[in-house]
Amino acid sequence: MRLTDPPMNPIIPRWSPDGSQILFLARGADGHAGSYIVPSQGGGVPRLILPGEKGGDAYWSPDGRKIVFSTLPSVEAIPSLNYELRVLDLASHQITPIPGSHGTFSPRWSPNGRFIAGTHIDSPAGLKVFDLETQRWSVLPEEGETHYPTWSSNSQFIYFYRPGSEQGVFRVRISDGVEERVVDLKGFHHTGAAGGWFGLDPEDTPLLIRDVGTADIYALTLKQK
Repeated sequence: MRLTDPPMNPIIPRWSPDGSQILFLARGADGHAGSYIVPSQGGGVPRLILPGEKGGDAYWSPDGRKIVFSTLPSVEAIPSLNYELRVLDLASHQITPIPGSHGTFSPRWSPNGRFIAGTHIDSPAGLKVFDLETQRWSVLPEEGETHYPTWSSNSQFIYFYRPGSEQGVFRVRISDGVEERVVDLKGFHHTGAAGGWFGLDPEDTPLLIRDVGTADIYALTLKQK
């Protein structure tokens, strides 16, 4: 079922908790990215939910009433340094900034609703977690690249994909920041529209896109007559 039409090129689609809508990111004619919502069963037109906001990745709250998103309040020489996280109330349209989120992007709301995780560009870059109850940030002590962070269903871990020499699926525990490797992906050919992708199914089983190739090599042995 087609939900959008060219030239719109949706990326990072996310189901609403009740399955009725899909949140996605797309670039407008001005080249800036915006967040849209479209009915998942068709028959609707994608709706820009944050007119005027120059932002990036967005994510649903567990109850589907709010959306957390990263935004660029202004443009600098290095735009990623200027990201902030904000929360949009879909009913009231009120936007609330998350304190202390400067330089943080790619937010992920935990299934239990208590935490919002984000990627920060501080040195060393990694993951930060905001506790909505205490209004405090914690920086997970793990080091290395953390691509496609994804909460576990019990909100106790954040899973992520790490490329390079340590290629694999890892997870870090929120309570103490201890990191462990879940899957060793040595020799795995990762692929995707943005170079790769990682996620979890409802049972917290890792999902990846594997490049199985589009060509085969054959050998032909010739015999003399």
